[in-house]
Amino acid sequence: MTHLQIRTLGKLQLQHDELVVSSFPTHHVEELLGYLLLFPRVKHSRLKLIDLLWPDCSEEQGRGRLNTAVWRLRSLFHTLHFTCDELLLTSRDWITLSPIPELQVDFVAFETCLHRAWAENDPVRQENWLVEAEALYQGDFCEGIYADWCLLERERLARLHLRLLGELMFSAMQRGAYETAVEMGQHILQIDPLREEVHRALMHCYRGLGLYAQAVRQFHRCTDLLQSELHIMPLPETITLFSQIAAEQNTGLPPQSGVIDPMATELQEAVTQLQIASERVKDLLIKLNL
Repeated sequence: MTHLQIRTLGKLQLQHDELVVSSFPTHHVEELLGYLLLFPRVKHSRLKLIDLLWPDCSEEQGRGRLNTAVWRLRSLFHTLHFTCDELLLTSRDWITLSPIPELQVDFVAFETCLHRAWAENDPVRQENWLVEAEALYQGDFCEGIYADWCLLERERLARLHLRLLGELMFSAMQRGAYETAVEMGQHILQIDPLREEVHRALMHCYRGLGLYAQAVRQFHRCTDLLQSELHIMPLPETITLFSQIAAEQNTGLPPQSGVIDPMATELQEAVTQLQIASERVKDLLIKLNL
């Protein structure tokens, strides 16, 4: 059985066997597909879809444009030599995308991996699921689409991705794999450079690796960002950690024992808040899909 693979994390793309479609006949066709993928199994009113895609046109014009968009979408599937009769269902009043076994959508697989990780009690298997989820996240949801529904989902998935990176960093710190933790922390800060708890976690990691100069530079980078962007000083715990690291650097003493685990716990608490925020965004999305 061959599968239709749809990538939404990044630029929307369809692939069936060796055939790939990464451009769409119109932006409205691309947006229609993205919306149907986000809300599958729902019989979307044609009038609702018209208002979503062409809010300023008449019902008659909208119906014609929607019919054309659906026809073009079906043509894309045919270009891929994929029969969409059971996937894209329509009537005079509604349109729906009905997931079938042959359909694989990356953002669905991404969330499935996350939920399996969160349900897993074994740390090794949990980290394996997180790594698999991270490999699926190749970019922001449906890049190039800027409708409200898409921006909300993009933010929700981005928050989940940040939580994923934080949990990978936490896991690496717990087992003393500080180089891996540093890689995850740097990735987080590329996305959200003002997360002070991540700067602090990186300072701990560099300290654990004996890279005192790197830890000091991380503190100054954090301080500069907080002052230039938010006009605030680092938290007392960040300053205290810096003082400890500077003292150890000057005296040549080894890091104090037991400093990593408390930091990892703090990091885990911080990234859990991202899950709460993403669930709030998801609730809002559900309300908007009336």
